[in-house]
Amino acid sequence: MHAKCLLLALLVPAASSGVDAAAQVAAVGPRVGSPLPAWTRGELDIHHINTGRGEAQLLIMPDGTSLLVDTSGKTVEKPPFSLPTRPDASRPPGEWVARYVQRVLPAGAAQIDYALITHFHGDHMGAIVEDSPHSEIGPYRRSGITEIADLIPVARVIDRDWPDYDYPRRIENPTMDNYRRFLAWQVANRGLTVQRFLPGRRDQLVPVHAADAYPQFSIRNIAANGVVWDGTENGTRHVFPPLEDLAPDDHPIENNLSIAFKVSYGRFDYFTGGDLSSHDEETTFGQEAWKDIETPVARATGPVDAMKANHHGSWDANSTAFLGTLRPRVIVVGSRAEGHPAVNTYRRMTSKGIWNGPRDIFVTNVSEATAKTTYGVEHAASTQGHVVIRVAEGGESYRVYVLDDADEERRIKAVFGPYDSD
Repeated sequence: MHAKCLLLALLVPAASSGVDAAAQVAAVGPRVGSPLPAWTRGELDIHHINTGRGEAQLLIMPDGTSLLVDTSGKTVEKPPFSLPTRPDASRPPGEWVARYVQRVLPAGAAQIDYALITHFHGDHMGAIVEDSPHSEIGPYRRSGITEIADLIPVARVIDRDWPDYDYPRRIENPTMDNYRRFLAWQVANRGLTVQRFLPGRRDQLVPVHAADAYPQFSIRNIAANGVVWDGTENGTRHVFPPLEDLAPDDHPIENNLSIAFKVSYGRFDYFTGGDLSSHDEETTFGQEAWKDIETPVARATGPVDAMKANHHGSWDANSTAFLGTLRPRVIVVGSRAEGHPAVNTYRRMTSKGIWNGPRDIFVTNVSEATAKTTYGVEHAASTQGHVVIRVAEGGESYRVYVLDDADEERRIKAVFGPYDSD
């Protein structure tokens, strides 16, 4: 059924024909205006949580294993550049994420099984700023990941550079110093496991509750720190030159060090890659080829059904080569500032000249200023709200739910699909 047809069907009240209501919901999905039904065993959920202040995704694997990818959090920018906090500013972004996660974790879940930090920027891990509160349990301050872990136990943290945090140079700032203290205390006092993300592997992010129940589900680690899967079993190649061949000012930027991975469930595939980009922040034209990390990552990933846009849909990411290789049916843009998505990036996302085929674009938050400058974004499938991709058991099809982010009720604003997985 076409997405718009399903949406209309959901808006029509059920006929009083004696047809069982539960059977109707099973056939067409929940209705607009109702809360999103809970995850059920065998489904794959991918929640793109909108706080307006950064990215946070929660994956619930078919066996109920949870994977939190980035945490949103305070940033060093101030409005009007950054978007307002959603649902409101009464709580910090990390706490809003924690409360959302607590409400959608599988029944009986007592912890987050994996928390993965794609790279070390405040809008992905939570920046420590002047008013960041002190933890009530450990010798660190709360923002993003450190706030969430204080509210919900986390079993494993995975990042791009544990335990040294010295690539391409030692990272020292209030946020990273606090993160080190947080990890050390959580390891010593709560039994936290910390790991470095291993590109090329398919055995690091795995179901932990029923490991063998869903053999058609897997997560392939694609890239981190410029190391990219080469398509063999666990093989990788280095895209970035050796640091000794580069001047310190020409070292890889943090965004392009981001973790990227591909989720596969039956025929369904999904990509997420932090803030990877195809252009250096400082230069656009005539740059060295290695600074385009998106292209080798795209070649390693291949076509997907759905993806999270790189770098919030900024001007320097989601290149023609990248999009033309992945050819997604669904794109989710996790916006956090004015200009997300950028006008040139949105044009690429909608261009039939890059790849021919239908596509729906969901933006978690389009500000009034962005709507005036990113021409055509008003025609996106959604411009405000949490975006949830729910993949049916076995991975043959999926739906996209847009949820109201004005409160914590998670009411459905729109439903798209079912889409057939390719």
